Amino acid sequence: MAHPEDVETKATKKTKKTSWHGLLAQVVTEPLTSAKISVQTEIDVTSASPKADIVLLRREGNTWTEEQKAWLADGMRDTNARELLIEFKFTESMNEWILRQLIVYDHLYQEKQQLKRSDLRSILLLSKTPNTGILEEHGFSLTNKDGVYLSNLRIFNSVCVILLNELSDAPYNAMWKCFASRRQEWQKAFARISQHSLPKTSVEHECVVFGVKKLRMEGMMENMDPTRLTPEYVMDLGRQELFASMMNSMSDEELLKFQRPANILQEGEQKGEQKGEAKLLLRLLQKRFGDLPSWTIEKVSTAKPAMLEEWSLRILDAPTLESVFADPS
Repeated sequence: MAHPEDVETKATKKTKKTSWHGLLAQVVTEPLTSAKISVQTEIDVTSASPKADIVLLRREGNTWTEEQKAWLADGMRDTNARELLIEFKFTESMNEWILRQLIVYDHLYQEKQQLKRSDLRSILLLSKTPNTGILEEHGFSLTNKDGVYLSNLRIFNSVCVILLNELSDAPYNAMWKCFASRRQEWQKAFARISQHSLPKTSVEHECVVFGVKKLRMEGMMENMDPTRLTPEYVMDLGRQELFASMMNSMSDEELLKFQRPANILQEGEQKGEQKGEAKLLLRLLQKRFGDLPSWTIEKVSTAKPAMLEEWSLRILDAPTLESVFADPS
């Protein structure tokens, strides 16, 4: 007979599943929200049902704008539906049960929200590529967009299947392809993002992307304890990676100056040392925010060592250049 503690342990492990849809939402929420597309997770498909592990995108306006399309992958940007119900699978591939579950979500959500059929598109977003047999068995065939499949069977005609490994390398696909299963595909996606092929986002969002990249590079996502994969963990990891990236862009001379303890800049030390710290801070600010206005250069050049240190500590968390220099409230 099993010990009660053993039973409890097994039950607990069973409930500890990784929130892949939550991680996806963490990556896409800021840019989509800025483009007036709301992002929701754990949707109540009916008033009585448990919340579903899906991502819901809902646009403002009658059609997808160019600003919105800049962040939407093929298969999302090509529909006129104003709401997208996304079932994201990172470790699983396509099977009968997953398809039918999505059909149920689609039907229940449409009924609850009293939507027209044309207002809702349900999407099965797959990290792993299924075999062609399962696609053909359910009537799915490739559209004129790489990686986008639609079915000719009536039961599945409300569903679009998107294979992340097969999406094109277009910039608007990059944010989503970060979750592709093939290494060469997600590496190309991160490269696209680092080349600034997408509209600029905040430092916080860049940290999230860096965090996911670190997880992928280290092969951590596939074997991570689900309880560790929190938004805070991803953000902290991303901050470290972003800071490391900034450091790697510096020359050896600048790096040595940066690593020198700040308290060596005591009163009476040569002004050349202070100028070196100011120059380094300006380099970091330019790396973070782009071309600097003249007031920034003047402010940094005349600042005391203590303020240079304070501003340096704010660089990664500050959403704008102005907030780096804002007086603490």
